[in-house]
Amino acid sequence: MTAHDPVFPPIQLGDGYFLSERNPTATADQVEIESRAIKMMRLPLIQWARDQARLGFTALAGGDVPAEAWVNFDQVIDEWTFHYVLLALNSDPNYPKVMGHFFGPPHEWFGMKVPGSRGPGTAENVDNNYTVIPVDGISRFLLQGRRFEPHIGDCPFQITTNLSDSINVSSLDWRDMVFEEDGESFTITIDPHPAEGRRNHLQTTIDSRYIFIRDGRMDWRQKPNAYRIHRLDPPNRPPLSDDETASLAARFVLDDVAPMFWFKQMVSAPEPNVMPPVVVSSSVGGMPSQKILCARLKIARDEAYVLNLGTGDAGYWFVGNYQWWLMSGDFWKTNSLNNLQSTANHDGTYTYVFALQDPGVHNWIDTLELEETLIMIRWHLLPQTHDGPGGQPWADGKLVKLSELDRNLPPNTTHVTPAHRAEQLANRRALFELRYAH
Repeated sequence: MTAHDPVFPPIQLGDGYFLSERNPTATADQVEIESRAIKMMRLPLIQWARDQARLGFTALAGGDVPAEAWVNFDQVIDEWTFHYVLLALNSDPNYPKVMGHFFGPPHEWFGMKVPGSRGPGTAENVDNNYTVIPVDGISRFLLQGRRFEPHIGDCPFQITTNLSDSINVSSLDWRDMVFEEDGESFTITIDPHPAEGRRNHLQTTIDSRYIFIRDGRMDWRQKPNAYRIHRLDPPNRPPLSDDETASLAARFVLDDVAPMFWFKQMVSAPEPNVMPPVVVSSSVGGMPSQKILCARLKIARDEAYVLNLGTGDAGYWFVGNYQWWLMSGDFWKTNSLNNLQSTANHDGTYTYVFALQDPGVHNWIDTLELEETLIMIRWHLLPQTHDGPGGQPWADGKLVKLSELDRNLPPNTTHVTPAHRAEQLANRRALFELRYAH
C-alpha cells in the first residue's frame, strides 16, 4: 500500500455485497459467477469440451477400472466441467472476484440449483470452504478479511501457478496472521515485492495465477471468513467477452485431464490395503504446512479395514474416503471424520473402521457401498519448524473380517446404537446445510 492508494471501509455483512448477515460466503460475486456458470454449461462448446474430457479420462484409465467406478461417472464429469467453467469465469486478474464453495457438492440457494464442482483427482477436504481469486505476477492487490464467531480452525493462504492449485510459490500460515485492533479484521498485501515490514504479505512470481484459500471447519458450526479483493493498479485490458470466457472454459476443461488423472493414479496405483509413509503435502502437490498419507483400499462386504492413527501433535487432522476417481461423496454421511468428530483411544491414538456396512463403532468411515476406495489423511497445524511442518504423524492398519472386528479394536472402543448413529448423521446433515444458509 502507498499513500496514494484508496482506503477501503471495513467488511460488514449485509451491506449489499455480502448478501447475508449470517453467512459470509453468500456474496454478490458468488451468486453472479454461479448464475453465469449454470447458463454457460448449456453452450454447445462446453458440452463438446465435457465430452472430450470424458473420453480423455476413459482413455487414460484403460481397462483397469472397477465396474462400480463407472456407475456415476457422468455425474463425476459433469462436476468436473462445472468446476472449470467456474474457474474460467473468475480467471481475469484485471477484474478479480472472490469465489468460494469451490470443490463443493450440488446445492441450492438464491433460487439456483447449483451443480457440484468437484471431479476426478480433486480429493477435496469436506471440512473446507475453498476460495479462489485470480491474481498475476506484476500487479498489486489487497485482500480484506474478517473472521466471525465461531472462528474457523485453520485457514492457510497460498499463491498458486496452475489450474489444479497444487504448485505453490508463496504461502501464509493462519497462525502467523496479524489482526487489526478489533481482533477480527485483517488485510493481506499481494504483489511481486518482498514483504519489507508488511505484516501479512504474499509475494507473487511471474507465473502466479490464483490466491487459493482453505477455510477449515474443525467444527462444522465454525464460519468461514469474509473476503473482499481489491486490485490497486488499473486494469490493462477490457473484461473478457462471453465468447472469450467460453473458449477459455473449454480449454480449462481439457487442460487438467492428464495432470489430475496422474494425481488420482498416484493414490490408486499402489498395492491395496497397505499404508505408505507419511509425507509433506508439497512433495506431491499441496500445502507446504501439512503432512499427508494417500492409500487405496479394497474391502469386501463382509470385511473391514481397521486404521490406527497417530496425531504427531497436529492441532487438526482429517480422514477422508473417496470413490475410485478420488472425488468425495455425500458430505452428510460419515465418509470423512476429523479430530473433533472422532473419539480417541485411551493412549491418545485414534482407530477408524472403513466398511461398506455400519460396524456399530463411532469412528466408522462409510465407504458408501463401494468395495474399492481411496483414502487421504491430512495432518494440519503441526509444530512449525524452520524446514516446514514438524511432528511425526503415522498411520497403519489391516484388513479383517467383520465377524472378527471386535477382537481387532482397542479396549474401550466407543460403540454406537442405531439410534445414536441416526442422531450423528442428522446432526451432520444439519451442520452441512449451514454452508448455504442465507
